[in-house]
Amino acid sequence: MNDNNDKTSVSVVDTRVLQRFSHEVLGLAEIPRCPSSGSWLHAAIQGFGNVVSFDTAWWGQVYLPTGNAAPKNLMHGSLGLGPSFAEEWNRIAEIDRFANVSISQLGKAIRCQGDWPGDEKTAVGAFCERHDIYHSMAVTLDFPASGMLFFVSIYRGRSRFGFDEVDALLMEEFVRHLARCWQAHLTAVRSDAMSNDWGDYALSSRQGELLYIGREVGTALDAEYAGWQGSSLPGQLSGMLDRAPCTLSPTGGKGIVVQPCGELVSLMMCSRRRSSVLSPRELSAARLYSQGSSYKEVARTLGITPATARTYLRNAYVQLGVSNKVELISALRQPGGE
Repeated sequence: MNDNNDKTSVSVVDTRVLQRFSHEVLGLAEIPRCPSSGSWLHAAIQGFGNVVSFDTAWWGQVYLPTGNAAPKNLMHGSLGLGPSFAEEWNRIAEIDRFANVSISQLGKAIRCQGDWPGDEKTAVGAFCERHDIYHSMAVTLDFPASGMLFFVSIYRGRSRFGFDEVDALLMEEFVRHLARCWQAHLTAVRSDAMSNDWGDYALSSRQGELLYIGREVGTALDAEYAGWQGSSLPGQLSGMLDRAPCTLSPTGGKGIVVQPCGELVSLMMCSRRRSSVLSPRELSAARLYSQGSSYKEVARTLGITPATARTYLRNAYVQLGVSNKVELISALRQPGGE
């Protein structure tokens, strides 16, 4: 009799967990109503706590430099963790075996109870002790076309119980759904009509808080600004975001085109490859505009709507790496602009 009751209890619990999981996954489609990508991920991962409980959580993007250099976090968000968490982790990334196993086994939920064997006397152990991380579970995925990895880690303190196999399965499936929906959300937020180019694209708040960053942008900023810890744009760039649209030119580096993107700001690397692939309509719109035509006149001449004319011109500005009409005229006079 007791055995049957136990089985019934387990069945009821499993059903409720599946119902909560289904509710949170279906709810991801509603989150894009949030005003920014940062709040989107925050709301999504907070909701997962209704399926698998946790004390704290950390998520974001990891950049893997070439060679044997340690991984580096370049964008993050968290629940219940201090503002210095990512910076502290970047200092121990090379010896954090739990994180490196997760990076090497994409799509799999990696679990750890207590310190990884042998880590208790290392900087990793001290890091976990400071943040009361005793039980950990993480899933890392490849973000298509970005050159970056996307991860979600959840933690429980020493006084809690560990994550089990059911928790791991639920997290693997949830993070897969989360990554797909997040990419769809970012695509909807983008306004440059070139959503396949994720590697040299970044998105930030107007205060410089990174919400997404591609490998090319991350590599350029990492090389240009010594000591840059990611998560927020370097201070020198953050102070220039209010000037958008504009083109930033880091010393010795490629230009970065900065464009308003609703309540956010997009950043895109200038590329000679793009400067030679203006579509005929974009090139026509750019030439007419550079010759003094207004948006409405460009639209009337080409037989398109003013909104479409603006889109063609915005794309031309991004592809040519310019921020005003004077720069546009100069770019169109160069072989690469033709």
